[in-house]
Amino acid sequence: MKVAVYVEGQTELIFVREFLLKWFIYDSSEIGFECYELRDANPNETEYRFGSRESQRFYTIVNVGCDARALSKALATAPRHINQGYDKVIVLRDMYSDQYKSVNPDRTVSQRLNTMFIEGAQKSINSKTLQGYVYCQFAIMEIEAWLLGMGWYLTKTDSRLTQNYLKDNLKFNMDTDPETTIYHPAQRLKEIYRSVHMDYDKHSQEVNSIMSHLDKQDFELLLELDRCASFNSFVNQLIG
Repeated sequence: MKVAVYVEGQTELIFVREFLLKWFIYDSSEIGFECYELRDANPNETEYRFGSRESQRFYTIVNVGCDARALSKALATAPRHINQGYDKVIVLRDMYSDQYKSVNPDRTVSQRLNTMFIEGAQKSINSKTLQGYVYCQFAIMEIEAWLLGMGWYLTKTDSRLTQNYLKDNLKFNMDTDPETTIYHPAQRLKEIYRSVHMDYDKHSQEVNSIMSHLDKQDFELLLELDRCASFNSFVNQLIG
């Protein structure tokens, strides 16, 4: 199976890359990928590649550097991927965006708006007659919601971040669904880390550090829990 994955930023690229590695237990016969970022519309290889195109599953992961460009770039390059024998193209982007904020003055998670944005993306795909080949997956509201959905990992990153501390001092309950309750998950994650004099600004070293504390069992547990439905949808599309 060959899959192209277009993401809006380096946080998403690192998440997808590390998820694949850990899900397939670093088995290069099972999984291979190459990672790229777009600079001046040209793809440049970025850290790092694993396995080969001869692996059972091969992924090309492309960071387009902008949420608004992820889908349009995927649609523009889909014909080339078809000719190269790719089985599908997946777009991963956050629901939280400047456009979302501009039509949501209440700054709350809106199921109505979520549906509107999802349907709008599908219409763009349909207009290019690429339905069934290009799939747009939204992380609701941001990919950091998935990290918060696996909030138990926070206790691994700093001994001060106990479940009681998170609940009593930061009003963060690991049993709730961050996808439906947190409007700006990246900011919430930043607040959690700042409370113990750490930081989170989507820098590559920070995201790499977080992902180093997660393993396949963490992902499996999140899939089993009744929260972060967009994570389940993305994983099913990515490895299904």
